[in-house]
Amino acid sequence: MLLAGCIFPDHDRDDHDRDDRDRQGDESSSGSAGTGGREPSGPAPAADFCEDWARAACTDAVVSACQASDEAECQKTQTEFCRGLIPTELASSGRDACISAVGLAYRDADLRGDELALVLRFQGACARLIIGESAQGAECASSSDCDIARGYSCVRKADTGAGTCQMAESVEPGRSCREPEESCEEGFFCDGRYCVETLPVAEACAFHEQCGADGFCDESGKCAERRDVNDSCQEDVECATGICSELDDEKLCTNRVVLSRADPLCANLR
Repeated sequence: MLLAGCIFPDHDRDDHDRDDRDRQGDESSSGSAGTGGREPSGPAPAADFCEDWARAACTDAVVSACQASDEAECQKTQTEFCRGLIPTELASSGRDACISAVGLAYRDADLRGDELALVLRFQGACARLIIGESAQGAECASSSDCDIARGYSCVRKADTGAGTCQMAESVEPGRSCREPEESCEEGFFCDGRYCVETLPVAEACAFHEQCGADGFCDESGKCAERRDVNDSCQEDVECATGICSELDDEKLCTNRVVLSRADPLCANLR
């Protein structure tokens, strides 16, 4: 999928309080990298955040389903899992929306679709907290390398080996996309000069975006269809659901995990 950043004008000071409430609502419902045109507050240590994350994750339903010794043990292991998942520093704004989303995902010990992406890949409402090492112009392999908290995403062109972190600007099909920040609309990719239609299955490719939202660039360098639930996989991008997870000692495309003691996810929840 192609990535695009959004830039919105600043609001007047009189509207400040209302804007803050609106932005909190947006963060809860969207995984977009944009920040509403407002610079987030500075980075803050992630340690306390992971303790809050663990408290939200270790619901009564999770403790029961994973057969944790008790809530405290669940929180201890989930805190360590969280620390391995997130960057050293996170944006200080938007944390409440992320933690709230974690609690909602785990409330019934039944993780589906976007909930899996959030708790396993730090996406959705949590993605805006990422302060990547790279800002404008730096090379990137994915948007997680960039400073998502300030609206940067990884913009790729077919004539270069790597993407660059940019405040992406969407370009219509057929129009020029030569500038580093110019990113094509969904269904199209930048060939280095213009936005052209994504490639069909079996066409030679260099990166996933060339194959469109329903495809990926496989290890042979050709576009392939994304795989269905229960199909074998190695990376998330290979799956139509966007999640390649280890289940029963093999990696499979999945869109739902109902927690139980035998599930690998419970190793971090008990």
